[in-house]
Amino acid sequence: MKVFDTSILGGRSFSPGDVINLAAGEYIDRPLNFCQSGSSEQPIVYRSAPGERAVLISTAFNRAPVRHLANRRSTRTAHVVLEDLTVRNATDGNHGAPGIDLFGVSHFSVRGCNVHISGRDINGDNNAIRLFDADHVTIAGCRLHSRYANGIAAWATADCEVSHTVIYESFHGVIVAGGRYTSELAVRNCTIYATNQHGGILVQKPSHASVTSSIIAQTPSPVLAALGGPGSGDFNCLWNAASGYGIGWNGSTTGRAGPHDTRVDPQFLSLNPASPLFLRFAANSPASTAGENRSYIGAFPPVQKTPTHPATAKFNVQDYGAIGDGVHDDTNAILAAINAARSGGTVVFPKTSSHYLISKTIRVNRDRVKLYGSGATLKLKAKSGRVHMIEVSGDGPTKSIVEHVTIEGLSLDGNYRQQPQQRSGEIPRGVWVENAGRVTLKDLTIRDVYCGASFAKNSRECDAIDITVTDWDHDAYGASGWGQNGGCTDIRFIRCKAVDTSRCVKAWEIEEGAQRVYLEDCQIENLGGTGTGFYVRHHAYRWPLLVDDVTFVRCKATNISGAGFLITTVPGEAIRPAIRTRNVRLINCRSDAPVTIACGVEDVQIQGGRFDATVALGFDAKSGAPVDDAPKWPVRSVLLDNCQIQGVKINARKGNSNGRLGDTRYRDYEPRVRLKAVRVKKPVEIVGNKANVVIEDAVKLE
Repeated sequence: MKVFDTSILGGRSFSPGDVINLAAGEYIDRPLNFCQSGSSEQPIVYRSAPGERAVLISTAFNRAPVRHLANRRSTRTAHVVLEDLTVRNATDGNHGAPGIDLFGVSHFSVRGCNVHISGRDINGDNNAIRLFDADHVTIAGCRLHSRYANGIAAWATADCEVSHTVIYESFHGVIVAGGRYTSELAVRNCTIYATNQHGGILVQKPSHASVTSSIIAQTPSPVLAALGGPGSGDFNCLWNAASGYGIGWNGSTTGRAGPHDTRVDPQFLSLNPASPLFLRFAANSPASTAGENRSYIGAFPPVQKTPTHPATAKFNVQDYGAIGDGVHDDTNAILAAINAARSGGTVVFPKTSSHYLISKTIRVNRDRVKLYGSGATLKLKAKSGRVHMIEVSGDGPTKSIVEHVTIEGLSLDGNYRQQPQQRSGEIPRGVWVENAGRVTLKDLTIRDVYCGASFAKNSRECDAIDITVTDWDHDAYGASGWGQNGGCTDIRFIRCKAVDTSRCVKAWEIEEGAQRVYLEDCQIENLGGTGTGFYVRHHAYRWPLLVDDVTFVRCKATNISGAGFLITTVPGEAIRPAIRTRNVRLINCRSDAPVTIACGVEDVQIQGGRFDATVALGFDAKSGAPVDDAPKWPVRSVLLDNCQIQGVKINARKGNSNGRLGDTRYRDYEPRVRLKAVRVKKPVEIVGNKANVVIEDAVKLE
């Protein structure tokens, strides 16, 4: 009988104890298919040759690069090891294939493998590793990524252990199927990072998973918990998890933490998948002693000595041919200077009597690069196109995230009115940050642009400090996950201004899954057009999204044509019940324009401050809620505390996020509105059930 253990090896049969060394290189559409068993003492090992790395690539969406040749009637394959293999598939399709497909295996080991599946599959079949009808499987020291499915999916699997493995940018990190596919899984010392739209580990009844000494970080879903289902665990760290523990976790009907679980920052040294320090932490991190018997948690032991970075060199753009006379195109010279600083350095723009003329995007895609030009101006050449002026970006979470980039002291003139205006083109920004972490924008002036400075998907831990945007067309500032839930997190705007534009759509937008956004001493002034000030919302995406934890401290909106603050889920007529906005705080803020807070938002607090126009809760501050959309408009929970307001209008009617009262899937809710020591010039206007509004010490001003 001829056994096709592996098509790339010509269909040989193997015997217990055989070690198959795969030479380095890419094996494109030559999958590793196996079915021969080893023995308990002598497993069959498929591995990259020592010191080399074999890469198995599939260009067909439904072909697994590594697969057990079996079905439910096949003889089980046992005692096999896969070691140090790299597996890739980036092809889109419907009902795709996993990276490593283990169907009907026993006593199987996957060690040190790197699985990268990024093709879009609307059914979510492209799991990095699929286990089906498997038992006694160990997955250790692996790195798993499946952009549009799960890191590990287990059906009808027993006695499986996953250890010292990193799973990142996946739907669920691990899903343990239940029902007739009951499974049992143990997870220890793993790191699950930045799941898209879903949770860290989901267990379905009556299956069970135990999770210990693991880090589950950046899980953005408010619907699916970081740890959910009939599982149990202790000594775990949940960091920036929108929903912590789901029903059944640790035997609780509501879900509860383990006695030694923590929510402290692991202090990852790098968020870049291309870095050797990716998701590692130093010995002084809380994660280094949070495990049982004060051992470390997560996939990696702590780095005993934090890497130091030498003083960076300086690269003067004029040394590379830039003139800065406003006539000659300096683009190539600037890019040459940035390329010279690719190992880290400061690119210096000396001040000139005119400006540096550029004709295409200046992209920074290397770590530890700084663009510095106190008093220097960059201007986009007329008719160059709808392009960003400066872009800070890596190649994406599947490849690289650029880190530790600073842009300081420059003035940017987008010359937007002299560019092509057809709206079918790109959305050009003064500064565009995407697939980047720990980026600082400081002391910048941005003028005549479509949008000013935006932090987009996969931007994390970034700062905008002392920036002024003026004369823009659409947005001055943005923090947006672009529909990838939780993809834009930990963004800070300090002393930034959006001022003096005769026509714009809005000044700030915080949207599409942005979380933990902080604004302090930011100012909006003199806006025309639609002219919305601080806007917190979503577009009408169809998948679950959460904007969460947004704080405004001493922020002001004066002399603008639109709302000063507009806080909502999905505005307009669209009904999107899975989209939520919550935990928004206005602390000592001011606005002389109306404020609208509506459409099911929850846990909104206005503490202190002065609002010299109507504050509308559950209504549009100008026009009121459309009658046919009324059930989606009421807020869930708002507190007005010790603030001064011209007038307050409250929609206290029953709400439903699906727009239909009595909906069987999305339950009706009663608004909870509380006014505490609020000073008002007009009587509070309440429409609906007044019992939903609590007023404490409200004072009417003369």
